[in-house]
Amino acid sequence: MKKEVLVLGISMLIGIAYGVECEYYKVQKGDTLTSIAKSKGVSVKEILSNNKHLDPSKIKAGDKICIPIAEKPQHKKESKKAQEYEYYTVQKGARLKDVAKRLGISLKELEALNPEYKNKFLAKGTRVKVPKRETQPAEEEHGDYAFYTVERGAKLEHISKRLGIPLKTLERLNPEYKGVWLKKGTKVRIPKTTVQKAKREEYDIYTVKRGGRLKDVAKSLGVSLKELEALNPEYKNKFLSRGTKVKVPKESLSEKKEEKKTKHYVMHKVRKGETISSIARRYRISEEELMRINHLKSKKLTAGKHIKIPVAMKEPKEEEKKTSFSERSLEHVPEERQTEPTEIKVLKKSIPMPVEGKVVKSSRGVDILTNCGEPIKSVDDGKVIYSGGDLQAYGNMVIVEHKDLISLYAYNSKNMVKRGDTVSKGQEIASVGKKNNSDECVLHFELRTKDGVPLDPTEYLKNTQ
Repeated sequence: MKKEVLVLGISMLIGIAYGVECEYYKVQKGDTLTSIAKSKGVSVKEILSNNKHLDPSKIKAGDKICIPIAEKPQHKKESKKAQEYEYYTVQKGARLKDVAKRLGISLKELEALNPEYKNKFLAKGTRVKVPKRETQPAEEEHGDYAFYTVERGAKLEHISKRLGIPLKTLERLNPEYKGVWLKKGTKVRIPKTTVQKAKREEYDIYTVKRGGRLKDVAKSLGVSLKELEALNPEYKNKFLSRGTKVKVPKESLSEKKEEKKTKHYVMHKVRKGETISSIARRYRISEEELMRINHLKSKKLTAGKHIKIPVAMKEPKEEEKKTSFSERSLEHVPEERQTEPTEIKVLKKSIPMPVEGKVVKSSRGVDILTNCGEPIKSVDDGKVIYSGGDLQAYGNMVIVEHKDLISLYAYNSKNMVKRGDTVSKGQEIASVGKKNNSDECVLHFELRTKDGVPLDPTEYLKNTQ
């Protein structure tokens, strides 16, 4: 009995000396150190280190040995909790809900880790505890990854298809997002090597005009259905309501836009002294629009420069539809067009001179140098669609619409006809006047197609000098 008390006292002293809390176990018949260690969840080495007096080969039933007690569960839990988060530094003023949205983390998790910041505004530089990732990818250690911002709700598998990155790679870099639906704005780690590729694969946003599916959008834009499905995996085999925003390859949409623009833009050759303001007034568009269309950073223009002018951007009014040419359409016809002149049925060198004189080529047509007061004659049967002096650049002017084309007579000293009059070939319609700001007696003459495209009069006039 005295011996057992002595052994127990020694064991306790040893336990206290080593600062280890013990659970004393009385050896049963048939026990071995190995079986005891296994049943108590400790190692044989730990038992021996806490029972220096013990001879492993001579343990017998009745012996009392110190079994080291593992760290209390509460302490272990606290220790584990202390290691379950890392710090995120707020980049700009925000609240926990903003951090949660940015990182794709549950707001409740953040509030549990940061109770002191609940419902409070976080200044730039604030360090916030965020759930720690289970594994630390090798790429992060070397900074060998970049961030991709989710632009529309998706999963890693969708991003994998969009960027052409293996799903396993994304899951390894973002274990916390595995199987999770990611909100817009979530930052996802991607291999750095794919960043440039992702940048090259740019896209435009197309708004669905009426209900349909991706195949309908593909058909409308002339885009591959597979390309659309790769860009929009979340819309595959789904019905798209009107107004849905769909990603489409940048070049396909820009080509369609450019094709549309070509029909609505003509080129204007800048004359000496012309400015953005004067050209904008002339074509009745804003200076800002003119500069935007032509990517101009300055209002300064150089003579000879060609700039784009938007025309025919909307349906003509009923009043304008009655005639194929008007004062308004005259102002909007620039010097050079991108399209070829419409084919007409008038034979070349078949149109008589409107007045005898020396023919000199000029902007859009010809100037015929002759004497002031000479009668100007209509080159064919037709109807007068304009007679007046509203356009300062042309002075007094008459415009006649014929069967296949339109003729224009400008710088007149007097007009003999009015709008709506029917005239016959060779009929006197005006008299020659002086060119603007000069003493020259000149008739400015033009020929145009029915849609206003200028023709070269020297190719159609007879006996040009």
